[in-house]
Amino acid sequence: MQRRDFLKGLGATFALSSLPHVNAFAINPQFATAKREEILVFVFMKGGADGLQLAAPIGDTHYIQARAKDLRIPEEGALGLGQYAGLDFFMHPKAKALRELYQSKDLALVHATGLQHGTRSHFQACNLLELGYAQPQAATKGWMTRFLETLQPQGMLPAVTVGNRGLSAALLGAQNAAAIDNIKETRLNGEAFVPDLLATFYKGNTALDQQAQHTLSTIKTLQEHAKDAHVHQHEAHYPTEGHIEAFSEQLKQLATLIRMEVGVQMAVVELDGWDHHDGQAHHFPKLLEGFSKALAAFYNDLQAYHKRLTIVAMSEFGRRVRSNRSGGTDHGHGGLAFVLGGAVKGGRIYGDWPGLSNDQLDRSVDLQVTTDYRLILQEILAKRFKADQLDFVFPDLVGAPTLGFL
Repeated sequence: MQRRDFLKGLGATFALSSLPHVNAFAINPQFATAKREEILVFVFMKGGADGLQLAAPIGDTHYIQARAKDLRIPEEGALGLGQYAGLDFFMHPKAKALRELYQSKDLALVHATGLQHGTRSHFQACNLLELGYAQPQAATKGWMTRFLETLQPQGMLPAVTVGNRGLSAALLGAQNAAAIDNIKETRLNGEAFVPDLLATFYKGNTALDQQAQHTLSTIKTLQEHAKDAHVHQHEAHYPTEGHIEAFSEQLKQLATLIRMEVGVQMAVVELDGWDHHDGQAHHFPKLLEGFSKALAAFYNDLQAYHKRLTIVAMSEFGRRVRSNRSGGTDHGHGGLAFVLGGAVKGGRIYGDWPGLSNDQLDRSVDLQVTTDYRLILQEILAKRFKADQLDFVFPDLVGAPTLGFL
């Protein structure tokens, strides 16, 4: 009987029990005493978040004329962001936790950012965002995967997707990434004797042997670390209301992994629910408040890591400038991105503001994209990770990292 068939007979796979997929890891048992590396957390606001109900020039006549009042940032309680492109910008009152980080200069905004491709398809836009290309194409690797190949990380767990949806497409094809839902439940499928039994089967030097050895060692290490009470102690208060509870739990799991010092350098978490074609006045503020509190809690939870940590949050596209007849907004183009970290020159909005008059809009309906979203990622990789092969990571990107938010 072949070893693979034997594994199938046991019902055991090289996967964490709570998820369908995990790749092999390159393990460095001495990582605990190794150099502490940079950490990039990519927060995917899935569904097309409305950047113009989040941060906008609320006194702009074009903004006022284009939108129903309840889909604009309310004047009462609006949070000032200062001047940008000669206009006074404000943030939605429900984003108070993020505005506090903005005021402390840990948070910067990049407006009118997004894909160069003008698609309004969720599937295609998400695919482009995670793979890191300007145009649709058959790809076998995500942008994080390509970067990891240039980085050649030495840590045990350099890349991770946290959540129950499997590995992010940004890590497509990665050989040193894992999808994890619950650290405490990380184990091989099957009976308790399975790990020891598998170890007797995979003692050689073949690629399969090494993959099995690495996977078994990684799972064992995570299980041992999971017993350390201090890594599960969260100083910040994460919101638990409704839809946001799962997102908070993902962030808490990621904070735990980072505190374990197992080598996390790239991480992806997702928050969906931003696709508001109707009922936006009701749904958007609640989701925004939860997102704001959860992201701020995660950042405050990792105060000891601020010098190493950069968080970027963005959506696949923005929404139309004009509201629709269903009390919502339809798929648009330009959006809003957040960059948060100890090295961020926050308290400012970056990028070129294109304006909201009809002749300034993309196709006369959407906020133009003036900053390719990859320029934001490129600047982080170049300045924080000292990446020098960015043309390999983003092969069809034109332009250098010049925004200056780091």
